[in-house]
Amino acid sequence: MRYLIITAAFVFVIMTGLSEGAGRKISQNGNKHNFAYTNISVNFRAVQGGDTSGNDRSSQICVFCHTPHRASSEGPLWNRKAVTKTFKHFSSGSLAIDDAGEPLKSAADYGQPTGSSRLCLSCHDGVTALGAVFTTPTNANPAGITFTNVRTGQTGTGVAIGFETFSSHHPVSFRYSQAVIDLLKAPPYNKTDYWWSPTSSAVKLDKQGRMQCTTCHDPHQDQSDNPSTLTPFWTSKTYGEVCGSCHNVIPTPNPW
Repeated sequence: MRYLIITAAFVFVIMTGLSEGAGRKISQNGNKHNFAYTNISVNFRAVQGGDTSGNDRSSQICVFCHTPHRASSEGPLWNRKAVTKTFKHFSSGSLAIDDAGEPLKSAADYGQPTGSSRLCLSCHDGVTALGAVFTTPTNANPAGITFTNVRTGQTGTGVAIGFETFSSHHPVSFRYSQAVIDLLKAPPYNKTDYWWSPTSSAVKLDKQGRMQCTTCHDPHQDQSDNPSTLTPFWTSKTYGEVCGSCHNVIPTPNPW
């Protein structure tokens, strides 16, 4: 009974979009993470009747990432196939520090993405198809759900493939602790533009104190004032409120 209540509450929050913001809610047409075939205002969406399980879910919204039963062990109620790609690392001398505040000795010491970032990368790895769901109502590891608009030059089950995430992007899955900040501010790094704890309620580390994709991005609703020009699915109205929460930078003009 406890599991049923938790699941129902989760679905209610997602479907009703309790958080008000500038962008479309996940339950509305126009939200790019709403992959239902009825969302004709986006390029990548399911094909009506394109569910290979025989139980057509092409009109559903949550199913492309979540399932209440037989979920993947990758995350709570997660319905995406596991990431198999090995990701390159962000190159920076000041980031050659592990989550305990100790210098890393070689590239082999760097780990792969963890937590919610790993879930995001099950679409945004440049390899896995958007329709590569983990389970169906009757069996695990189905062939997937067919999507519109093939992206050429990539492989994967299904049709539309998630966008590539390159090593030049902001690093994720590292612990942003006081030990790390102290080491960054000391020689040889001598960095002065890092705050210890995020100062905005829109910017959150995960329960292990790690910076993840969800620290800056809200996958269910874009909160930015100008979603056509700012980074998609931003957690706040402006760049400055998010970036300036961890970095001691001038909000305007954009220093990043």
